[in-house]
Amino acid sequence: MYTKTPYPRIAMCWSPVRGDRSLANMARHDMIMTSVDAFGLEWNARPPMTATGFTPESVAAAKKRVAELRKLNPDAVILGDLSFYELDENELPEDHPWWLRVDGKREQFWPGTYRMDWNRPDYQETVIARTVALARTGVVDGVFYDNLREEKAPWLAVMKGVRAKVGDDFLIQANAGYDIGSYDWLAPYMNGIMYESGWSHPARSEWRPQESWDDRIRMMQRTESLLREPRISLIERFEEVRDHAGWPTDPLKGKEIRRDPATRHWTMCYALIVGDFYYLFSDSTSHRHDWYPEYDVKIGLPAKPGGRVNAHVWRREYQKALVVMNLPDATEPYEVSLPRPARDSFTGETGSRFTVPPGDGRILVRE
Repeated sequence: MYTKTPYPRIAMCWSPVRGDRSLANMARHDMIMTSVDAFGLEWNARPPMTATGFTPESVAAAKKRVAELRKLNPDAVILGDLSFYELDENELPEDHPWWLRVDGKREQFWPGTYRMDWNRPDYQETVIARTVALARTGVVDGVFYDNLREEKAPWLAVMKGVRAKVGDDFLIQANAGYDIGSYDWLAPYMNGIMYESGWSHPARSEWRPQESWDDRIRMMQRTESLLREPRISLIERFEEVRDHAGWPTDPLKGKEIRRDPATRHWTMCYALIVGDFYYLFSDSTSHRHDWYPEYDVKIGLPAKPGGRVNAHVWRREYQKALVVMNLPDATEPYEVSLPRPARDSFTGETGSRFTVPPGDGRILVRE
């Protein structure tokens, strides 16, 4: 199925291209992840967070909707987001025991959302039951969990419980946010990790900025080696990297942003070279994004693993192309010389010699 999908494999995280929620727009992506209600599923109890099943009518409607999606893109990976780590402030009564409280007050996670006390066994069982209910609908290929954190006891309890009940075929992906290398203890239960933007601009991130690119690549590759097959990890890069970009309180949210094509180039090449990743280049935490011409230039499957040329340059052969990246901390451009002409899918430039500046990349499709 999707294991033979040619690269690049483009992902949708919650938001489709510029908010167009038509099935045709969603189906352009090779990975489609959004909330379960966006597929048409409705929980069978109120408040919905207390429900452990879906209404039969909504399951039928969701199956029909996803069947139409699969007609448009039979090989897409389709994941349903089951939020549980933090919830909108109105999703449960304020006095509900599942809210995490500090000094008697709900612990805020994000403007308008609050943390859940998921060390409670009854809440863990609810998360497991909701995941099992999603798997049994047959609507999606797997589940997406947001907000992966280094909280081993509850994560292991839930993941072991889910795997015991849904088996090996149901896919599980979780969002590690800006972190890398911290979740090898959980990787054997999952098929993929979502790496948000911080991995690619470590000077601004919250984690271990002293690590080299070699360290980051090594940690990512080790985690990937521990995941279950099929592996469906996703690399996402935000175009906006200023503090709190895309947050509900962001004063520039929704306004025109500075375009950064070079970063799109090298991060997409990173996803193609360092591992077998899905890719998304989005505005910010809104995950809104455009559709770029290079997404439609399919280069087939990898011919071999990616390899390092020097301290900053990596490359990888695909069935139809050579992919090259020059990492952002490089001090000089890298010259590529080919035995026959190729076309750069980013720029349309054709030739047998190409220059890759620091912090840029090339996808050189053989003519």
